Amino acid sequence: MVLLLLLISFSSYGQNLAEEEVFVHVSKNIGLVNEQVWFYLQVNGHKQRSPSKIAYVEMVNRQNIPVFQSIIALEQGKAEGMIKIPASLDSDHYLLRFYTRISPILNRNGKGVFNSFITVINPKKGPIPIGLPQNSGNYAFQDAEAFHIQESQVSIKSALDISPDFIQGPINISVSIKNPFLDQRFQGTVGQEVYQPLVHPKIIPEIFGHIVHGKNLDAQVDTTETFFLSAHGRQSVLHSAKPDADGNLYFELGPLKSYNFLIAQSLQYEKQLNFEPQSPFLDLIFKEDFDFPSLELTEEDGPFLEKLILAAQLAPHFFHTETFTTLPIITGFIADRTYFLDDYTRFESLETTLREYIPEVLVRRQSRTTLFKLINTPLGSLFQENPLILIDAMPIFDTEALAKFDPKGIEKLEILNREFSLNEDKFSGVLSFISFENDFGEFQLPQNSLYLNYWDLMPKWKLQTPHFNPYLEEANYPDFRSSLYWATAQDKNALSILTSNLIGRFEVRLSFPDKDGNMQSYKTQFQTVD
Repeated sequence: MVLLLLLISFSSYGQNLAEEEVFVHVSKNIGLVNEQVWFYLQVNGHKQRSPSKIAYVEMVNRQNIPVFQSIIALEQGKAEGMIKIPASLDSDHYLLRFYTRISPILNRNGKGVFNSFITVINPKKGPIPIGLPQNSGNYAFQDAEAFHIQESQVSIKSALDISPDFIQGPINISVSIKNPFLDQRFQGTVGQEVYQPLVHPKIIPEIFGHIVHGKNLDAQVDTTETFFLSAHGRQSVLHSAKPDADGNLYFELGPLKSYNFLIAQSLQYEKQLNFEPQSPFLDLIFKEDFDFPSLELTEEDGPFLEKLILAAQLAPHFFHTETFTTLPIITGFIADRTYFLDDYTRFESLETTLREYIPEVLVRRQSRTTLFKLINTPLGSLFQENPLILIDAMPIFDTEALAKFDPKGIEKLEILNREFSLNEDKFSGVLSFISFENDFGEFQLPQNSLYLNYWDLMPKWKLQTPHFNPYLEEANYPDFRSSLYWATAQDKNALSILTSNLIGRFEVRLSFPDKDGNMQSYKTQFQTVD
């Protein structure tokens, strides 16, 4: 559990932040529903890594409606991740876009938003005829430069060596089946010129971590009211904020890299909470003259689509990935005393447990209300108010329910016997209970709190092998991969691509930083034959 005490002056940071340029290398631009699309993301600012710690990815349809959204944690301006194409999508072209909270606002060269088309095939949902786009030719998509390889034809189940002599240093590389359905005019990337200008954007740099924007919906906003937001997952973290005159609240999650859900509460816990989280994604609206290309499938496309379907059906049998376990973040307060409750005889109520074993806590009844008074160690006196009480970082204000609570699921108690400051509020010490399973020890969600299914932070994934298939050496293993290779920061002198049993045209894409740190892209293609 950690209490983050970070106060950010958004306006002062906004004045000093450099422009951010977003670059993305996507593993392929065609796939079936439920397939994986890998990406490498890099954000630069003035020829150096951006200080932003968070980026955003969306997949949107031709109506500009997001069908996939996720939050990405950046490390030194970089990230590698994986998007699983939603199973419910219709067959069509979709737009992948990446940006940070400030890159579309501060960037003046149009590279604050990275946009690229991806074609999605759903065998159960054919495309709806749209007609050819009329105006999108006004926006120039920039594709990678071409480079040459010696072998333009390669046998299936063989090795292809790629040695790009014009590159110095490590590269990012993807090899996947070529998309025959995306018109050449829409190959590559386009910047934020396809969007209308953002109206009165607020600069909110995320240089410490993700910032949750909430809204107090009361008709009369009390700017002195304290709201709590606790994030829960592998670790639990507490944050607080006070609304501005318009009801906006900003909660700084800091170094937290994963959570499962959020809980919102108010220090005025007896009233009904009137709180709503705001979408962290920017309201990017296409210009009226920007159209998506139409997807048209004919009977002649049947053999190619059958290959894609076969590859997608076999993929779950050999796509092996692993997740990275994030390191625990440093906690924000150091306890004066810690008690492990299994060291003592268990009682059926927390009140009895505290009375019997914890001398730093005095349980008292006052005006028919249970109070947990802590000893103020520095002053040698007794606090007269309840401390800040937490279970797995979730604030607890109902002391009657807490007193009767059976602590069988509580592992330990951490006590702070000093005045504690959380942003602008001061508390009479801290009682922090930590459960065995980080599930509040089965304590019920407090009344007038809100359980929030917030947008997720994308987990870190890594392929066990850049060839996707760990069974390549097994001669009888059915290998019909449509993606042959994916690697980031790969040694260019060790590039050996192993083809599958799939016959068709494949595309190789390379990306790497030049001497100024700007990302460069190159592509080539080859044909696999029997």
